[in-house]
Amino acid sequence: MLDFMEGQIISKQPGSIVVQSGAIGFRVLVSGQTMDRLPAAGHQAMVYLHLHVREDELSLYGFLSQEERAFFNLLIQVSGIGPKLALGVLSAYAVPVLKKAILFGDDGPLTSISGIGKKTAQRLILELKDKIGKIPDQGMAGTAENLPSSVGTAAEDNHSQAIAALMALGYSTAEAYKALPTGHGASEATVEELIRAGLKQLARY
Repeated sequence: MLDFMEGQIISKQPGSIVVQSGAIGFRVLVSGQTMDRLPAAGHQAMVYLHLHVREDELSLYGFLSQEERAFFNLLIQVSGIGPKLALGVLSAYAVPVLKKAILFGDDGPLTSISGIGKKTAQRLILELKDKIGKIPDQGMAGTAENLPSSVGTAAEDNHSQAIAALMALGYSTAEAYKALPTGHGASEATVEELIRAGLKQLARY
C-alpha cells in the first residue's frame, strides 16, 4: 500500500503537482492549502499519499500531514462527498478549523464551500462529529528536510485566536472564518495581523 513519496517537484499546476521519484513522474492532486505550503518546482518534497481507485481511473492525492490525509479519508466516507469535493473542503479551510466547526455543529464555514449545501453540511457534521477526535495530530511532511511541526501548530493557534477575537467583537463564527486570510502569507501572520486583515475584509461586506 502506498503511504508517502519523496522526490523532486517537477511542476506545480492548479490543483496538482508532478513529483519525480526515480525515473517516474507522478501527478499528485493536492489541496490549495497544501499547494501554498509546498516548495517551488525544482525542490525536494515529501507528501503522504492516498490512492483512489475507480474502474476507469487511478488517482493519487497528496497531503502534508497524516492528520490531513486522515480527515480526507473521513470526508470521502460521507454520502455525497467524493475525493474532488473533499479536496475542495481542505482547500477552503485548514483541518483544525474544520474540526472545530464540526465539533461545535457550526455549518456556516462548510456551507460557504462550493459544492456543500445545507443538507450536506449537516450530514457531514452528524457523521463525523464522533470520529474526528480519533484523527492523529501528527507532524507535517513538505520539504525533504521536514518542516517543524511547531510551525503549523503556531499558525493554527494564531488563526483560532483571531477567530475568537472577531467573535468577541460580535461577528458570527461563519463571518469570522470567511474573513480571515488563508495561504502561505497567512500562516506567517501574527494574531494582530490576522485580526486587522479580517476586520478589513468584513468592512467590505
